[in-house]
Amino acid sequence: MIEGNYTGGLVRTPNTQCVLCEKPLYRRPSDMASSRYAACMPCRGRAQTIIGITDKQKAGLSQGREKGTNHRTGYRHREESKAKTAEANKAFWSNHPEQLANRGEKLRGSKHYKWKGGATKLNVSIRQMDENRKWMEAVKERDGKCVRCSSVEVLEAHHKVSLVVLIKTLSSTSRDDARQNASVLWNIENGETLCQDCHYKEHGRKKRANHRKRV
Repeated sequence: MIEGNYTGGLVRTPNTQCVLCEKPLYRRPSDMASSRYAACMPCRGRAQTIIGITDKQKAGLSQGREKGTNHRTGYRHREESKAKTAEANKAFWSNHPEQLANRGEKLRGSKHYKWKGGATKLNVSIRQMDENRKWMEAVKERDGKCVRCSSVEVLEAHHKVSLVVLIKTLSSTSRDDARQNASVLWNIENGETLCQDCHYKEHGRKKRANHRKRV
């Protein structure tokens, strides 16, 4: 029997042969155009060993071994691809709330793989919460530009009454406390959009000489 693709129980007419045992084979024209040789299943491994790989393949494998990145270092996804992936992820997690909750429980606190015994300050920990990220996005979307200088570059959300003061006023001692006081900590009316320069001025900070703007 000839190895190949079968349609309706019929064997396709061979159009090539195994590079080692010369067994008649059928391969799609598109496959033949992109392949350097054809081999039957028993000879496939030996054929690759004997014929070897191209210089381009060797370069790719070498780069992948050296950097450990599967030679994808520096690859930038298209904006359309990133948007498509984001929408797919949102749709999946919105349709699987139980899995989302379980996933969060596995990664919180001492269960997280980067847990260091609670060394992170409460203020920093709360700023890393999803609620804070959503608040920042909502503030920037509402204002659309810096409320001080009207710049639209590198926008950041700023608490009018600082988050540190709110945490202290509410006597919050954990992230769970923060969630219970979410309406106060992340009140959109307590936020305003500032560009990075104005935000630095607001807090009296200075940029380092090698400071890089976030894109």
